[in-house]
Amino acid sequence: MSNATFHSLKVASVVPETADAVCLSFDVPSNLEDIFAFQAGQYLTLRAVIDDAPVTRAYSICASPSSGRLTVAIKRVNNGVFSNFANKHLHSGMTLDVMAPQGNFGLPSIQASDTNYLFIAAGSGITPIMSMLTAALEADPSTRATLLYGNQRSASIMFRQQLSFLKNQYLQRFNWINILSRESQDAPLLNGRIDNQKGAELSRKVLDLQGFDGFFLCGPESMISEVSRGLRDSGIPEDKIKYELFGSSAEDAAERVAKHHARAEAFSGKMCDVTLVNDGRASQVRIAADGENLLDAGLNLGLDLPFACKGGVCSTCKALLVEGEVEMDIQRGLTTDEIARGMILTCQAHPITERVHVDFDKRWSGG
Repeated sequence: MSNATFHSLKVASVVPETADAVCLSFDVPSNLEDIFAFQAGQYLTLRAVIDDAPVTRAYSICASPSSGRLTVAIKRVNNGVFSNFANKHLHSGMTLDVMAPQGNFGLPSIQASDTNYLFIAAGSGITPIMSMLTAALEADPSTRATLLYGNQRSASIMFRQQLSFLKNQYLQRFNWINILSRESQDAPLLNGRIDNQKGAELSRKVLDLQGFDGFFLCGPESMISEVSRGLRDSGIPEDKIKYELFGSSAEDAAERVAKHHARAEAFSGKMCDVTLVNDGRASQVRIAADGENLLDAGLNLGLDLPFACKGGVCSTCKALLVEGEVEMDIQRGLTTDEIARGMILTCQAHPITERVHVDFDKRWSGG
């Protein structure tokens, strides 16, 4: 069965986490337990019919794999169709369409003893970090972890109670640093935003960056970009820095526009014959090289293709490029290894050769 298949799951509970966020847990029937087994850091793709239209979004799992719970946290955003629906209207007993867990953001598959991790999160970026942090501390009694967590105000801190519990449970192994940007704290060091200036202050006074074995970042792209660059400038090897992006940036939007104009000049009038394979069925569609992306072309054809953010971030729509060439507007949602294996983000991919063959069924194997 394809990982891109939706399954109907009953909502077990909807619990307020903050004034504008809820934790949503699902009942997983016994025949689907293997399908919905997950690794810390992965996400779920949810689908619901809202105002007579299907809406699909991806949300990170916030529970640890050992908890026996399948839970995501959904923070309400301005004009967010799904997030407002979840916060205002979802309740236990309702049913949502849910894909099997996906995503490559996570802890090493083999965790060495006496490992020391630094987790850096901003806002709702704490959701996958919460799962990873708990799993790391549970896995080995010698593992140590520090969480650098940025929010606007104390009232907006998600998982505050759970983090306090972890702090008490792992008193000698877990260090939790809260940074608030719109609420004053007694220590000036803890006021402001998580950026390179704040990182430099913290590294001088409380953090030994060279003493960490792995760095895990999650939050807005502006924070990820600046902090990861700062870590590299501090001598941290690239392979020690892992991150998950939440949302695409204005810079990405500008890059997409620029590439569209470049394609319009280079490939004006060129048509491409595209084959899309999903769930064992091949469909053909003819697409202009300077026109729509592969995902939209397939959806307009009536195909039930996997997708969520459509911003090149979540990687739900990834597929294997079997034949031909495509140009991607952005590819941040793919790892270096996935790119090397021929994976593409269909929401960002435009065909530029006469024939293009894309296989969604091979999105996990790469061949």
